[in-house]
Amino acid sequence: MSMIERIDNFFAQRTASERFLIIASIFALIIAISFEYLVPMSESFLNKNKAKKEEIEAKILADKSYLNSMTVNGDPEYYVKFYQREIEKAKQRFAAVQDKYNYLVHKIEELSYLLYNKKRWAEFLDSITKKANANNVDIDYISNTFLDTTQEFGHVLEIEVGCNGDFQNLVGFLNDIEQSDLVVDVYALEMEGANPTQLQFKVSVWGISL
Repeated sequence: MSMIERIDNFFAQRTASERFLIIASIFALIIAISFEYLVPMSESFLNKNKAKKEEIEAKILADKSYLNSMTVNGDPEYYVKFYQREIEKAKQRFAAVQDKYNYLVHKIEELSYLLYNKKRWAEFLDSITKKANANNVDIDYISNTFLDTTQEFGHVLEIEVGCNGDFQNLVGFLNDIEQSDLVVDVYALEMEGANPTQLQFKVSVWGISL
């Protein structure tokens, strides 16, 4: 006998009032179970969804507020365009500064022959000896004084040279010194004798002391 047949036989043996009482009891039990378990679960589910809904609404409200703050004169991309223009201006200013820097570097390179230090001092003194040899001039002595000047531009080196040789060779020697890459001034020439001719002279080197 199936479960349904057993239930039908059970109710068939009961009076109408008993059947009503049994059905009412079962219904009351179902309601009690629902209030005990289902209602709290439903309330928890509802509260969670309500909190999630409020969170989403708050986020939407914040996004709308942000968009409103970014909108100027009805243009939501106003600040994007503004900062793009500022970036472009900054690039142009940087390019202008770079051009000025390159110009200054170029000018410094052009004036590098005026920048004088002890290394260039030694190189110039060595060049005097080489120019003398190239012109068949014998050097008797070379004395020099480095002027530690604080001026922006002026005498930085004074040299006195004593030498001897053929007159034409001495003239060539002096000419080579005056043709130096540095800014030089040959002065205080004293000559005596002939074949060989004795020559003493001074050289002032002009420049910017480093």
